[in-house]
Amino acid sequence: MELSCHTLVVGAGITGLTIARELIDNGVDDIIIIDKELSPGSHASGRNSGVLHAGIYYSPGTYKAQFCVQGNKLLKEYCLEKGLTLN
Repeated sequence: MELSCHTLVVGAGITGLTIARELIDNGVDDIIIIDKELSPGSHASGRNSGVLHAGIYYSPGTYKAQFCVQGNKLLKEYCLEKGLTLN
């Protein structure tokens, strides 16, 4: 069996699926996503704690604190907009 595509994304985790979504949003419609697992999102990123941090553990005014607070706000807005549950 021979397949061809414009873009091949290796990995159906958070990063791979996000890349594929961005490609689709930018007009690429010939994408194949492959993964070693049977279903997408089977593994969490090794750097993802699964916690939405508030930024209170970082020194005030640092980039880490600022980005953490901004990311927290943006993720909450995204989940609300998409109807996603956030616990």
